[in-house]
Amino acid sequence: MTDDKNKKLSLLTYLSYGLAYGSGFQIMHGIVGSYLMVFLTDTFGVPAAAVGAIMLLASVWDAINDPLMGVLADKTKTRFGRYRPYLLIVPFLLAVVDVCLFLSPNLSNHGKIVWTAVFYVLYGMLRTAFEIPCNALINAVTNKENERQKLISTYTFTMGIFTTITTSFALTFVTLFGGENTAKGYVIVMAIAGLCTIASSLACFFATKERFVAPVANHALIEQLKKLVHVKGLVVAVVIWLAGYVGYNIMMASSVYYVLYCLCRPDLISLYMLTISICGLLGISLFIPVFMRIFGSVKRCFAVSQVGTFVCNALCIFLGSSVPAIFVFSGLGCLFATMFMVFGAMFMTEMADAAYAETGIMMNGTIAALKGFTNKCGMALSNGIIGGTLAATGYIANAIGHEPIETIRGITAVRFAIPAVMALVIVIAIRFYPITEEMKKAFRAKAAAAGEGSAGGFEKEAVNASC
Repeated sequence: MTDDKNKKLSLLTYLSYGLAYGSGFQIMHGIVGSYLMVFLTDTFGVPAAAVGAIMLLASVWDAINDPLMGVLADKTKTRFGRYRPYLLIVPFLLAVVDVCLFLSPNLSNHGKIVWTAVFYVLYGMLRTAFEIPCNALINAVTNKENERQKLISTYTFTMGIFTTITTSFALTFVTLFGGENTAKGYVIVMAIAGLCTIASSLACFFATKERFVAPVANHALIEQLKKLVHVKGLVVAVVIWLAGYVGYNIMMASSVYYVLYCLCRPDLISLYMLTISICGLLGISLFIPVFMRIFGSVKRCFAVSQVGTFVCNALCIFLGSSVPAIFVFSGLGCLFATMFMVFGAMFMTEMADAAYAETGIMMNGTIAALKGFTNKCGMALSNGIIGGTLAATGYIANAIGHEPIETIRGITAVRFAIPAVMALVIVIAIRFYPITEEMKKAFRAKAAAAGEGSAGGFEKEAVNASC
């Protein structure tokens, strides 16, 4: 048992985990996030107001569904493990549901609304049922900080590559496979992405092993959540995650508006988006290892990266319409900002360790669900801020070169000032983040002993928190 726990993770484990979480799944998620709304309104013929209402109600359900899924994952007991079984079941269901989202059955308007509502809600639930166990699996696979960082870096890098491909070339593939039949093109692309998700998830299932798990604790949901609220540092972590997601999502979602209406260069949209995406990938793949070597701890690296995000975005506010300078400092700002994806996930693994150390209950899935929920809240806030700013400043659709000066100032503030402020919030919050290197060593020692009494331990009786 001890030798097994000390065994280093193989290259196959890193690659299979990165591909399971970062390839086909991200293609499906990227297409749904970027193109589903326009497909539903322009191709399937669902009224825009109904689409908006469905997505809003689905977000409300997510607020309930996410913590429930987290607790369910933490309480799962099978001979295959606690989190790995979801890699066997969920991808198949998710692939079917995602294909159904882009089908165009000949229904009445009411039927189309019902069809969309059912499959969009199912999509959200299955996405949650895939993401939360995947995130929770990190702590169960290894308790070594450097191996956790490599797992996180692998999937974020893979995710970045496939997200860039999806946002840049999805419509090209839809046209290639469907021709003038847009619905057919979407269905084929989603089916291919679904098959990739199934294959990579199966590979991850067989290439990973849950070595650090405690027996399932016999606690009611409410009691478990009450204990979680009192975990030291959790509120600070939530503030950091929320600020990070707001800043990142606004940065990405407002960039097209900025290039269109502030720079007045629609011809540069693809190049600009490609530039900041590649810079983000460089931040994850090359600069994080450099930061770790120079600054040592995750907290210091995280803080320095956010200082860089603040400085670069603040400079962009005063650069006016200097296109080369905007490209340079936007790229650098994205390089620093994207590091949040890795460091924020590292904080998630630390908080899961802290929760187990303080409560005696292993809540990897619940912590992952909480972080996932802040992501969804961040996306909702980002969309609301962008939409509210455009409405409040008199935005005129497609009026390139003729927007009111208030709109140009508003878009500039949204694109650069808000990410800068969110980075500053993270820097301040990190000062109050209580997890030290000594505490992490103690957490890892407790996690290492977690499975000693269970010996592959899912058949044994549940234990209470005092064990």
